[in-house]
Amino acid sequence: MESINSEAIPECERNTLRDLINTGATVIGIYIEQPVGFLVVREYISVLYLAYLAVKSDLRSRGIGGMALRKLISEYQDHMIVVEYVAPNTCSPQNDMNIRRKGFYLRIGFLETGYFTFYDDTGFEIACMGSDFDVELFGEFTEYLSNMVSDHIPRPYRRK
Repeated sequence: MESINSEAIPECERNTLRDLINTGATVIGIYIEQPVGFLVVREYISVLYLAYLAVKSDLRSRGIGGMALRKLISEYQDHMIVVEYVAPNTCSPQNDMNIRRKGFYLRIGFLETGYFTFYDDTGFEIACMGSDFDVELFGEFTEYLSNMVSDHIPRPYRRK
């Protein structure tokens, strides 16, 4: 799975799976006879934060990630499931990919919250499964996470 991590997650956003586990994250493998991807989640009170979703590059766009994410959502229906993705930005050379990722999460059923974060020189948009995004609870989660992870995750904000 670490090789999938290396090919699927941009270097500036990547952590080793061991480091993620050591800071309290849960790694969930996606298997089709062998590992083909993984999800990394963090749970805090009733927040389930999807930190990573990765699928082997030669197997992408075949519904594997969507199927795994739908399974996760069905098992955590009692949680506020939150994801951050790089916010589309016409100045970004990867803007087409950023738009595709956002579209993927919206097709699964995530909704835009109107909130953003900024870290590692990158702007992220926050989406939530369903319409009940509790920004104060998510802010508590980011505070909790910043105590566990060396690089601080900032609090959510609205764009003006």
